[in-house]
Amino acid sequence: MLFCSIFLLVVRAATTAPQLNVDGCLTGYMTDVQTWVDARGCLTNTARHCNANELCMCHVTANEYDLHCCLRHSSAGQQSGRVLPERDQIQKVVGALREFECTRQGAAGVVKYLSMARCQLQQVPRVFGYGDTCGQILSTTVTYLTLYGNDFGPKRSHEAVIKINNNIDDSWSFGLRGIRFQNLRELDLRLCGITELEDGIFSNMINLDKLYLGENNIYTISERTFRGVMRLRHLDISRIDGGIHFGDVNVFTGMESLNALDLSFTKLAQGDLLALRAATRSLQTLSICHSGLSNLGTNFFSNTSIRFLDVSGNSNIFDDIGALRGLESSSQVIYAGDVALRHMRVFENLTSLEILRVSNNEISSIDRNTIRSLRNLQVLIMDTNRLTTWFTPIISLMPRLKLLSLRNNNINLISEDMVTDFRNLSYIGVSGNNIVCNCNARELYEVAARNENVRADSLIYPLNNKEVKSVLYHTGFKDVNRMIAERMRLELTCSDGVCDESGAIDAPGSYLIFDYDLSKYHCMQAMEGRSLAFGRVPFCKTREDIDYEDVIAETWNTLYLLTVPALLLPICILGYIFRWNVRYFFITIRNSAMLSLINKDEVIDENMIFNYDVFVSYCHEDRDWVLDQLLPHVEVDANVSVCLHERDFMVTTPPPPSFPSHIPCRRSPPTVTPLASLFQVGLSILENIVSCMDRSKTILLILSQKFLLSQWCQFEMHLAQHRLLETRREDLILVLLEEIPRRVRPNTLHYLMMTNTYIVWPQEEAEQPVFWRRLNKSLITHKMRQSSTDSLA
Repeated sequence: MLFCSIFLLVVRAATTAPQLNVDGCLTGYMTDVQTWVDARGCLTNTARHCNANELCMCHVTANEYDLHCCLRHSSAGQQSGRVLPERDQIQKVVGALREFECTRQGAAGVVKYLSMARCQLQQVPRVFGYGDTCGQILSTTVTYLTLYGNDFGPKRSHEAVIKINNNIDDSWSFGLRGIRFQNLRELDLRLCGITELEDGIFSNMINLDKLYLGENNIYTISERTFRGVMRLRHLDISRIDGGIHFGDVNVFTGMESLNALDLSFTKLAQGDLLALRAATRSLQTLSICHSGLSNLGTNFFSNTSIRFLDVSGNSNIFDDIGALRGLESSSQVIYAGDVALRHMRVFENLTSLEILRVSNNEISSIDRNTIRSLRNLQVLIMDTNRLTTWFTPIISLMPRLKLLSLRNNNINLISEDMVTDFRNLSYIGVSGNNIVCNCNARELYEVAARNENVRADSLIYPLNNKEVKSVLYHTGFKDVNRMIAERMRLELTCSDGVCDESGAIDAPGSYLIFDYDLSKYHCMQAMEGRSLAFGRVPFCKTREDIDYEDVIAETWNTLYLLTVPALLLPICILGYIFRWNVRYFFITIRNSAMLSLINKDEVIDENMIFNYDVFVSYCHEDRDWVLDQLLPHVEVDANVSVCLHERDFMVTTPPPPSFPSHIPCRRSPPTVTPLASLFQVGLSILENIVSCMDRSKTILLILSQKFLLSQWCQFEMHLAQHRLLETRREDLILVLLEEIPRRVRPNTLHYLMMTNTYIVWPQEEAEQPVFWRRLNKSLITHKMRQSSTDSLA
């Protein structure tokens, strides 16, 4: 339980460290733009170091400081956390004021700082009308007031009924009404659960300069809310989780002095842009980061003088390339992180821009025309984009650039032009990139290491103002200088305690590495496949000594060594798996080559005279079946003339080399018959076979697994198919002496079986007569297609 206390401060207190800008928005947190109150509502040392004529009254917890009086109820031997009723609270404040020595060494003292933070108040107590012993009224002396962390939200129903019945005003602002605050400059109402603001509630604060309304539940603001606050310069309505709606386009009308508007992390609707547009006429600082807005359109900032702008976290807000038109001569700091930017052309011609932060976007290249126009840019932060290595000078086109951050991009190589570009910078950061080691990376490291002992850190200030403190209501330069102040110094990487400086280079450059960490500044050694610190990469020596042709040749050799095995291995694996298909492919190629030797000009016409009814192709192992079974049933019973190679070919010379001697296909000695004048002496067996096929009405293939094992027999099968296709005939009959499984069938045979008639020789003797009847019928049918001629066989 937190207890609320008001006390007269004796100056002996520890300070609370200021909160850093952890949100990343340009305006930071409320405590980043003022120094008198901390994030929890306690006064800081700035307020506690009161002048001789000031009284500081601060709420703290018990025993934290020396207390003069407490606003908590206590009884004998026991303390409770119950907040005192308003009457008792007023008495405590009055008592504290009376005990205050309003005169110190002849000068009148005043109560300047007052904190009633985290007191569990449900409305502002009516204490500002009371004065001290010198008659000084609190409302006329208090300058800085914080009510942080109280409960000014809607009352519970039973409490509201009681107050209504007793005619009690339950408004949270009850204690502020009717009181004229002549000197109140800053009012802190953060985290008070406020849901609505009454019309003109701040009109009696005629000199109010800064108003902090962040972290409340305000859902709407009307055009009369800020009526009367003519001198308000800084308005903080940030971190309204439920979002806020501007009830009228004239919400900010009349606030001619409004200089800074902070709407960070407050959800807005596109319709609220009209009210914002009206407010921008006098603004110099505007933060709408993470507000849910999109696409500002063209000329939103025309006729404005905004210097400090934050639109981070609003996707596609710069879809229109002219969104920043009007800020060419005024913009000084722009934060545009995480807005889905793909290019930088929207920033072209912003000649007065000094800090540009475009992290977490999709920028892949830097436009030269845009960069050239940013002639006053001092800080460029492009972390977490898609930037790659560049090979032409770009960064050096910005003559005033001092800090460049390229962390977590896609830069994979430090080029010579990049090193040249970096020479005039003061700070550089390239960590988080997957960089391949080369001597340029070593040069980058060596120059930065050398400068650690040559120059001191230098902060970055606005070009027109050397004091950061004078730049109000934003943290742009403070964020940059904090990075510089907190950076780790670069130390030379030495081996065994000895630093080898024999290859040290005298390269120009004045930059330091602001994000150095030994674990982050490593590169990949491509040849060795390992990570290497920048400081261990070999020196460039002199660039003239580098044989770039050898480097390129070595790179190609390495590429070949990596890619050739990777390509050959899958080919070898596939070749082994499909080895039979490959073997068949080459056999087919060979057969096609042999078939190409055949005379293709002879096409059988309709008047062709056939000498045989059927040409029989078979394997030597099936010769007995052909002679003992086929010929008697076909030639005798069906009166079909049959052409057999071994019987009807006239061969008077040894077989040609094209006839493989190792293949057991019809290798019986040839015989010469008197009627074989059809077959010409001296021709090759291949030519005689072709001639015989062409002079036969039908081709009969006697197939078996032995037939398929013979390359010559497979060739005859290809030849038969080839000749039938060339002569435009379909007279082919297949006889299978045994079942041939699909897995052992060549593709040609499988095709023939699917497109031609075939009959299987039965092993049962009782079924064989049926086989012969079907075969003879098929042969006779093919025979009758051509008128009968006298056979020469």
